Amino acid sequence: MYSPQKLHPIAYLGSVVNGLKNLWIPLLIIVFQSWDSISSGSFLLKYVLIVAGAIVLAVIIFGGMDFLNKYRTRFWIEDGKFVYKDGVITNREKELDIRRIQSIDFSEPIFHRIFGAVKLDIITPGDSIKIDTMKKSQAISLQEILYNEKSHIHDTVEVGDSSEWPREKEDESHAKETSSEPLYRMSGRALLLMSMTSGALGTFIALVFGFINLIGANFLIERYFDYFEETIASVALAVTLAIGLFMVVGYAIGTLIMAMKYYNYTLKMKQEDLIVEYGLLEKKHQSVNIARVQNIIIKDSIIRRLLGYYSLSVTITSDSLDSDDIDGTVDLLPFIKRDKLYEIVHHIFPNYHVQAPPAKVPARGYRRYFQILTTLFLLFTALVQYFWFEYAWIAGLVLILIHVTSGIYSARNSGYEIHDEDINLMTVGFFKRSHYVIKQEKLIEAEWINNPFLRRDNLGIITLVTAAGMLGSRATLKFIDQKDINTIWDWAERSTSHAEDFSKSN
Repeated sequence: MYSPQKLHPIAYLGSVVNGLKNLWIPLLIIVFQSWDSISSGSFLLKYVLIVAGAIVLAVIIFGGMDFLNKYRTRFWIEDGKFVYKDGVITNREKELDIRRIQSIDFSEPIFHRIFGAVKLDIITPGDSIKIDTMKKSQAISLQEILYNEKSHIHDTVEVGDSSEWPREKEDESHAKETSSEPLYRMSGRALLLMSMTSGALGTFIALVFGFINLIGANFLIERYFDYFEETIASVALAVTLAIGLFMVVGYAIGTLIMAMKYYNYTLKMKQEDLIVEYGLLEKKHQSVNIARVQNIIIKDSIIRRLLGYYSLSVTITSDSLDSDDIDGTVDLLPFIKRDKLYEIVHHIFPNYHVQAPPAKVPARGYRRYFQILTTLFLLFTALVQYFWFEYAWIAGLVLILIHVTSGIYSARNSGYEIHDEDINLMTVGFFKRSHYVIKQEKLIEAEWINNPFLRRDNLGIITLVTAAGMLGSRATLKFIDQKDINTIWDWAERSTSHAEDFSKSN
């Protein structure tokens, strides 16, 4: 049995907004072409009415089909499947098997929250359904029903035949079954530290460049010197102050943006699903089915490592173009103390052997982490020093020292450890470490790279690939001893019954 549901009424307003969004460029062209008439006072009422009528007609044409499509959209649960149906001229119907659902996510943008609406995304390994605007009560009810149906999928009662959705009443035993177990809630102090160490300046720079692309960099530079050219005589000082002010303000704003994004971050466990909730202005709710997790990734940077904080993420599979996260990565714990992290990991994934692996890169492999870029830095610095700037060697020396230090750090931390059906790999890049934990049965591809230069030093590079989104998750160990390559390769070959491709590359 089923009870078809409609979209939230605010979805129809979105059709009008989308129509206007498609028209903003033509509107600007009309305004600029008519600017002389407007400024001279010869802009006639008749012309205004014609333009307004053309705009209304265009909105109807561009937004009308979308409006009708949303009006005809229906979704429901029936016979173990989630069904989504829409279309105006051509009817489209999509079904997702409840047993294969691995993520049920919904977000609450600030505009949607005003009207009690959310955006819903249901993901399976091969496809997904994205519902643009539905009632929050519907989303919560749907999420609860899907959790319950998945836990009873093998019962004698057919899924979807027990009662209609949405269900108006649920007994106490069902409420107990679907109750969630809180695992972690980020404190205010941890939120602030995470925001300050999460590339806050980079977030602000991304926003600024988007703004600059809109109004033009020349405009900002001209306005800056118009205001400060009289008070700041030196151009070099003016530029230095501008850069310093930009970095300070940008870091502060970027930190604030990150803090609002991850506000009240909470991880819960409900039956066989993990649920993540966070956000101040836009609330997000993500869920991950534990059985569908392809690998575990524990990350840290050198700064976070000194503070004793790490992050935990997992990957899931989906080949759908409708999914926003094409890499399939879901952040479960973006900032948590090491001891608490491993306690939660062992609770969630008791069948995984999670342990930081020892370093495996031999001494003869260290230089390969930095020798190529160091050579390029030397050549570039020499050219700049000779033709343009006599003190370029200082900047070049600093860059080379940073890169060499980063390479040594990478070599000293890269490694692996095999424990029965699990492999722990530590990959490192520019003072950031990624600890992958991969089950043998989840491995889909292994690639061994070899060439004359590596063979001369008896070294190799190996990559293990697991399913993740559309791109796959790749863990690469560089410049380790050939005997270690053989060990990992032999372990990977034992999973060929699950694998899709194993290849060597020269």
